[in-house]
Amino acid sequence: MQIGRFIDGPLIGVDYRTPTMEGVTDTDGAFQFCDGERISLSIGRLQLGATEAKAQITSVDLVSISDDYPSPLTDQRIINRARFLYSLASETDLAQGINISQVIRTTIDRTADRIDFDQNEAAFTVDPSVQSLFDQLGLRLRSAEESRNHLRRSMAGIKKIVDVKVPTRDGSYLLADIYRPLTEGRYPVILRLSVYGKAFGTGSICSHEDYLRSEEREDAWFQQHRKGLAPSLRYAENVVSANTMDWVPRGYVLVRVDCRGVGRTPGVLNPFSKQEAEDYFDVIEWAALQPWGNGKVGLHGASYAATIQWNVAALGPPALQAMIPWTGDADSYRDLSYPGGIFNEGYRRQWWANLLGNSCGAETVNLIDDMLAHPFDDPEFYGYQGNGPLSADFSRITTPFLTAVSQTGVLHSRAGFEAFSQSPSLYKRLVVVDANYFPFLYQDCLANQFAFFDRWLKERNDETTSLPPVRMIMRTGQGGFEWRDEESWPVPGTVYRSFFLDAGTKGSFNGVDPQRPSFGLADSPPPGGQASYSADAEDIENGVRSGVSFLSDLLAEDLELAGHFTAILWVSSTSFDMDIYVALRVIGPDGIEVPYAVYARRSKAPLTWGCLKVSQRRLDPILSTIDRPWHTHRPMDRALLGSPDEIVQIEVELMPATARISAGYRLRIDVQPVEGEGGFLDAQGRPARRAYDPRYHRGVENIIHTGNLFPSSLRIPVVKRRT
Repeated sequence: MQIGRFIDGPLIGVDYRTPTMEGVTDTDGAFQFCDGERISLSIGRLQLGATEAKAQITSVDLVSISDDYPSPLTDQRIINRARFLYSLASETDLAQGINISQVIRTTIDRTADRIDFDQNEAAFTVDPSVQSLFDQLGLRLRSAEESRNHLRRSMAGIKKIVDVKVPTRDGSYLLADIYRPLTEGRYPVILRLSVYGKAFGTGSICSHEDYLRSEEREDAWFQQHRKGLAPSLRYAENVVSANTMDWVPRGYVLVRVDCRGVGRTPGVLNPFSKQEAEDYFDVIEWAALQPWGNGKVGLHGASYAATIQWNVAALGPPALQAMIPWTGDADSYRDLSYPGGIFNEGYRRQWWANLLGNSCGAETVNLIDDMLAHPFDDPEFYGYQGNGPLSADFSRITTPFLTAVSQTGVLHSRAGFEAFSQSPSLYKRLVVVDANYFPFLYQDCLANQFAFFDRWLKERNDETTSLPPVRMIMRTGQGGFEWRDEESWPVPGTVYRSFFLDAGTKGSFNGVDPQRPSFGLADSPPPGGQASYSADAEDIENGVRSGVSFLSDLLAEDLELAGHFTAILWVSSTSFDMDIYVALRVIGPDGIEVPYAVYARRSKAPLTWGCLKVSQRRLDPILSTIDRPWHTHRPMDRALLGSPDEIVQIEVELMPATARISAGYRLRIDVQPVEGEGGFLDAQGRPARRAYDPRYHRGVENIIHTGNLFPSSLRIPVVKRRT
């Protein structure tokens, strides 16, 4: 005798019959059978179907597969049966199982002869007999999308439980959705806390209509209806979170938690805050004690869901065994708010407006106003124990981690490098990917993530879970790349080479907008010169035609670059301050720019870029290295330009990058008063401009000084090419 289970719910109280056995499925959905038998299932007089008896069956098994349908989940006969069965339990009861009570059985018996599962889905929805049945039971007929989603999870061995209350230390709670294996047991837990909501894709479920839209998005996504979706949604079941279909069938429990003030979770929405970090701590310790957990907890997520991992890890929750903060931020002033001392206004305002839509009308802090009120790096606000958005304290993080950075992106380009160099963790791994990090998170590097969590959450320490300390893509141009493994970062043997801006040499217009002045870029310091440009770029679309460019001669040899870039400039202005944006681009022999973006062929992003408010040029002498400058951004260090004659030296941190550049190509440096092409775009495809102060832009001339006493230069990291 064998034991099988009807795992769709499980389904409890269903009649079953085999040639040798008959009975009713028990509280685990179990039935008995002998090898080689067929089993028929019914609810009283209503026949559900028959199939070969086996250890696990679902609604898919109740109907013979037909070639008329591309997949079982599009077979109307299967889906109608699944809809009928799932609708016999309320939304809150479905996760615990579908229990066929005597009332349900009696009601079904009265209409069994009139229930037709073989009609199309639309007809089944409005079938008077079906409607009457569920009206009598006081239940709602589930949609086809809901049923396909539930059945899809059942077939993958996944059980979903929604809106579980997770208690916090102050007596409140957060709401979590739990995805665990259908097979009972104790499994390692993967958590993500986020402000982006638990709805499918992104957003919160504030109403029944929101719930149905979420179910529709989920069903369409799994049926490969992803064309036209943004990259952040094209690969993810829930934005920048681990996918259940990747992890739960591998023996993990996945938990998605809403922050305070998100969705139906009570409280004040306060992103990146100390309260949020303490809540995350409480969730980790709660998950470790659940009957479906094995006591080991890992964190997983990108962007926001990566950034806040650093904050909670610094608190040292005992159950936290490993974490994957994939392409996030860490310094709430330099990364989140004021890169280079310039407020990332367009992006932050758009991000905040979108976030408010996830709050379901909850109370929120005034994050944008708070950031504007703190234009300098105030540790009381931006510090690791500040009262604003927290900055990571890597010195306190000992948890093993696998982190990634999205090189040259507008976002998430620094934190991973700082964590890798500063954290005392005995096991830390760094992955350098492209600005379009989503395919790397969900496809290219998924096996690395499996290996990492298998090692630390399942204690599988062997060659299959071994990872190199550093993995990076070496971008080769035109969308191409190769993987390169290293023992440390910066890459051992890195040689820094300088190219010198030459304003005394008029450059070719080759590869430069004809309306932008072009000068030379030399291998050695040139004679003196000046390149001036208008700082007035308020009405210029994306700043494309503003500023000046410096173009090198044809490169005599190939360049293999990997690491940190710095622009060292001597500048002056007819005003009291300057915003300096620097971008490095590659120009082919034909004069056309060579794109280095990966998986984003239409991207106009430069090879690397950086920005700096000149009045905040003061460097920290201890934290600044040849790899990258570190500006203090403190109010006492602010130094406005005293006169048009004052020439000052600045060091602009350009984001780390990799590139293989062929001989016969050129380097081009663009220096502009606003961000150029390739910056962050809003939902309408327009530039999400950074803060622009007309007081030192309107009618102002900026000057770049080169050569002699003012050797403005670009410092690049050259590494040996691997064969």
